[in-house]
Amino acid sequence: MARDDAVPTYAESIVAALGDGAYVLDTDRNRVFVNDRLREVTGFDEAVLHGKHPERIVAEGHWDEAAGDRFRAATERVLAGESDDERVQLTTRLADGSTITSETRLTPLTADGVRDGNEKGADDGNDAAPGEICGVIGVIRDVTDRVERERELSRLNERLERLAAFLSHDLKNPLSVARGYVELTRDTGDVDRLDPADEALERMEALIDEALVLVRDPSAIDVTLEPVDLAALATSCWESGDAGTPPADATLVVEDAGPVTADRALLRRAVGNLLKNAFDHAGDAPTIRVGVDDRGLYVADDGPGIAAADLDEITEFGVSKDGGTGIGLAIVDRVAAAHGWELVVDESDAGGFRATLVGAESTT
Repeated sequence: MARDDAVPTYAESIVAALGDGAYVLDTDRNRVFVNDRLREVTGFDEAVLHGKHPERIVAEGHWDEAAGDRFRAATERVLAGESDDERVQLTTRLADGSTITSETRLTPLTADGVRDGNEKGADDGNDAAPGEICGVIGVIRDVTDRVERERELSRLNERLERLAAFLSHDLKNPLSVARGYVELTRDTGDVDRLDPADEALERMEALIDEALVLVRDPSAIDVTLEPVDLAALATSCWESGDAGTPPADATLVVEDAGPVTADRALLRRAVGNLLKNAFDHAGDAPTIRVGVDDRGLYVADDGPGIAAADLDEITEFGVSKDGGTGIGLAIVDRVAAAHGWELVVDESDAGGFRATLVGAESTT
């Protein structure tokens, strides 16, 4: 594409020498020069690289309309002399279909130099008056890794904040119970009063164990695989009280549940939390089914279920629709991830709630 005579030739030398992808825009936002690094990174053909920017990039599907609007607004501010340094973070679909997150720095270009203080170019016969903005230099830096680290740090901070709120709130109740019964034992000398205190301490220990599972990355959770009898495990969770107390008229049905290859302790925690979820939300006389089918290991009930709009968020730590801790399904989700499974929640065949550990298979 023929260069615009209003754009000084020294700008091409600057852009060509940069290690990052870079280009020159004229005052109509046409890219009149691009360097080899930009060609290499994007894989775009010359027609796209030298088209009107950002219109051509948006038309080709490499940016969405919102990204194009942000870039256009920033460029217009530079061309109008309102800003000497605009930075725009954008997600770009490359020619090979992959995506990167980049930060583009836009700097005004004049006939006698780049306005941010770089050395001035020599008089090269262009048509623009000295000091008059005749274009924009754009320098693109790949910040994909940095952005992902920032997102991961943000997710970690959010989990830690929820963990702190959870521990400060949900440990207080069993701690108060334990203290109360210890004081009562001191006053009365009746050591039988320590039994409820012991139960409260066990509950606190379980809460701490679950919190530790939540804060660890799934890949960092120790998983020891062995065949686990799902029927025996589900029955034990039901009868032992590990999952809480089932409603008086609740029924457990174990269906096609042979051995499952899993970490026994983690699977018990997951199944126990799913049963407790059913105890808490499936009504006074639920039938709760546990088994393995072609989708995976499931716990399903015939209760009222949950609105479809709420399904996507209920596995988030701290999310509870009925004033609970919001930790149960988050624990199950983390246990599933540690095994390489996926927790999927939807409607059961009976119209209630179903949780499926997709990827868990019976070994029979």
